[in-house]
Amino acid sequence: MTIRIEPPYRRKQTATIHVAAAPDAVFALMCPVREYEWEPGWTTNLILSNSGLVEEDCIFTTPGGASAGSNGASPEAIWGTPLHDPENRRLVMIKVTPGECVTRLDIAVDQTPQGAAVTASYEHTALSRAGRALVDGHTKARYAAMMAGWRAAIEKRLGEEPAAVAA
Repeated sequence: MTIRIEPPYRRKQTATIHVAAAPDAVFALMCPVREYEWEPGWTTNLILSNSGLVEEDCIFTTPGGASAGSNGASPEAIWGTPLHDPENRRLVMIKVTPGECVTRLDIAVDQTPQGAAVTASYEHTALSRAGRALVDGHTKARYAAMMAGWRAAIEKRLGEEPAAVAA
């Protein structure tokens, strides 16, 4: 048996968006079910959840091109939530696109004088040559545009005016 060991090929992007809304209301939208309310084109195939919403150890699947922001380029994926802490407004999701990439998404929603600061970090790790292309496609500019889209969509859903983004 041969085991390949190699350094990980990965990229991490982090940004904070400021949303003029209550932090608990914003955090509640960080859910594969509630995402239908604000993410254009979002879709899931299956959600395994005791509560019907995101919870610790929730598992869900998404088809290729699951959101408008993916431009149809994202492959079918399996997601898990090893951490869901509504009291502290912290969430960790792991997304696996078999044979391509593993993505870790860390979300923290904090109180600010103007509402909420949402810090989201995506860390993509390639599993193959195709995965390296996927990692390479997650550029700083693309990430900033995605987070600006999050801000606008969340504020539209919560009925607030757009606020600034800090990357």
